[in-house]
Amino acid sequence: MSESLRAELRALPDFPPDMPDFDAAAAPDDPVELFLDWLHIAIDAGIRQPHAFSLATATAAGVVSSRMLILKGIENGGWQFASSEHSRKGRELVENPQAAMNFSWLDLGRQVRLVGGVTALSDEESEADWLARPGSDGTVNREWRLYALRPVEIEFWQGRHDRHHVRHTYRPNA
Repeated sequence: MSESLRAELRALPDFPPDMPDFDAAAAPDDPVELFLDWLHIAIDAGIRQPHAFSLATATAAGVVSSRMLILKGIENGGWQFASSEHSRKGRELVENPQAAMNFSWLDLGRQVRLVGGVTALSDEESEADWLARPGSDGTVNREWRLYALRPVEIEFWQGRHDRHHVRHTYRPNA
């Protein structure tokens, strides 16, 4: 069964037929500018949930977990997301405030990976985010916390059919 699964998986297409080009030499100096450009291309292409990303966290012992979240914004060098402070990710971020985000726009053959430290934002910012959620009833959720990942590395990845994928890495404040 393993070989038949392997053959079945290898027969699946890896990339869409048409992918955008990416000239890393022409990339802007600011990774936020490039990210916003790629995000808007994904939005214009009709990519479903282009603001969704995988967040990987780890316990103090290094046990890793990941889940999908929604980007709330990018402010003051921090890529914002929110969650309950008492969730698994909230507890892990207290134990080990390092995380990785990965945005994936499969229909464009693109990914953006960020790695860095995470800080919990203020009660006021967290409350404002909770109250701005669709369907909010105006009641404050004291467990809701807005977080910001401040990247030490951001990698933009563009797939290519010839397998010579393009990677462009920023190391802010390095």
